[in-house]
Amino acid sequence: MSLHNSLRVRGVGGTIQLAYRRVFNFGKTPPHILSRMLDLEKFDREHGVETAGLIELDRLRIDSPVKIHGTRYGGMAPWRMRELLSRIPGSLCGHTFIDIGSGKGAVLFQASAFPFRKIIGVEFSPELHAAALRNIHNFHSRTRKCHDIAAICGDGGAFEYPEGPWVLFFNSPFDVPVWRRAAENLARAKRGAGNSYLIYSNVGWLPEAAAFVHSLDFLKLVHEDDTSRIYEFVG
Repeated sequence: MSLHNSLRVRGVGGTIQLAYRRVFNFGKTPPHILSRMLDLEKFDREHGVETAGLIELDRLRIDSPVKIHGTRYGGMAPWRMRELLSRIPGSLCGHTFIDIGSGKGAVLFQASAFPFRKIIGVEFSPELHAAALRNIHNFHSRTRKCHDIAAICGDGGAFEYPEGPWVLFFNSPFDVPVWRRAAENLARAKRGAGNSYLIYSNVGWLPEAAAFVHSLDFLKLVHEDDTSRIYEFVG
């Protein structure tokens, strides 16, 4: 992110903090991760939650055969989530927002600033799910527009989607074997989900999974940038 954009997103104080962390980055954390952690920590302080940090799956107790196809937890930067949701055309009032691989719930709380009908997070790690429940209880926001937030502990590939329309969010949560099952569920459920969208973030993290999603014939690409794609459900 350029200096101009950092000042726009974080202000002078936040930009100075980020510069300080980069200078004293003795652990050699990649700059984009430093930026995201700073933004999430600020969001957490302002909203009474704890969503920042990176957690590898081997540090979590997950009794599931699909663990080998999952990816680490790391929340989305709030400003980035606002950008992506702002690109969804039309009103969001009647839509259900669903985050598959929701972790501690960072994206759920960021999405609550938009007028969704309901917000649902699906996470297969019991530890991360428990953290999300605590965060839902503690979350507060002066700009909140959706008050119906729920967290479900379960396999994102087996999730049965509620009646649409939806805005679905996938932050590169799993590899192709799980995506095959998820795609079958989406193909069945999309019949009642007109005017629905799927946001796929971190397209470079698991390139084969991103390519699989891109190949699905019921998705039409409507936006693409360096890290994310937005699809509309068709057919």
